[in-house]
Amino acid sequence: MSHDKKGFLISIEGIDGAGKSTQIKMLQRWMQDRKIEHVILKEPTAGQYGREIARRAIAHEATSTEEELWLFMEDRKEDVEKNILPALRAGKVVVMDRYYQSNIAYQGARGLDTEKIREENERFSPRPDLVIVLDIDPARGLSRIVNQRKSQLDAFEKEEYLQKVRNIFLDIGRQPNGVIISADQSPEKVHQEIVKAIEERLPADFFK
Repeated sequence: MSHDKKGFLISIEGIDGAGKSTQIKMLQRWMQDRKIEHVILKEPTAGQYGREIARRAIAHEATSTEEELWLFMEDRKEDVEKNILPALRAGKVVVMDRYYQSNIAYQGARGLDTEKIREENERFSPRPDLVIVLDIDPARGLSRIVNQRKSQLDAFEKEEYLQKVRNIFLDIGRQPNGVIISADQSPEKVHQEIVKAIEERLPADFFK
């Protein structure tokens, strides 16, 4: 599906514990300093479907992989229509804290066809201009979660499962619009590599 857009869409991906939230905050400051018009969006959203995804996760409620994917896609349809496409058409940089690449990885690791997930999402979702995969060993990511959040691990955070998720993310990062950055280094170093990847691809007219 073709989309009329002048903006630039970045998806930041990786398993839990890779440091996406920290890096997105650093990236936001970097763009603000350079007066790059941008919006930061997070999926799942705070909309009705996103809230249902969160409720089920917190309650550890059993959900089939197919139903889980359906909820994510319904949530994304709203996000694309209300937030993503309007921002792109306004010529902004849109930074996604997870996008449909996460569905490819997480639901793909649970047995769904990764190519079918991609195709179904791209029927209504604009493709990212850049997918940044923050890569970390699952054991390291899990230890970060426990140490930093002091929280119990949820169903998405089992090591063996996360290794499958990681492998799919690595495949995504090897695509022409992807880049893989090691998250097992200082936040400052990760940030530098993210900025380098963006500067290499972001058209010059975004820098005022």
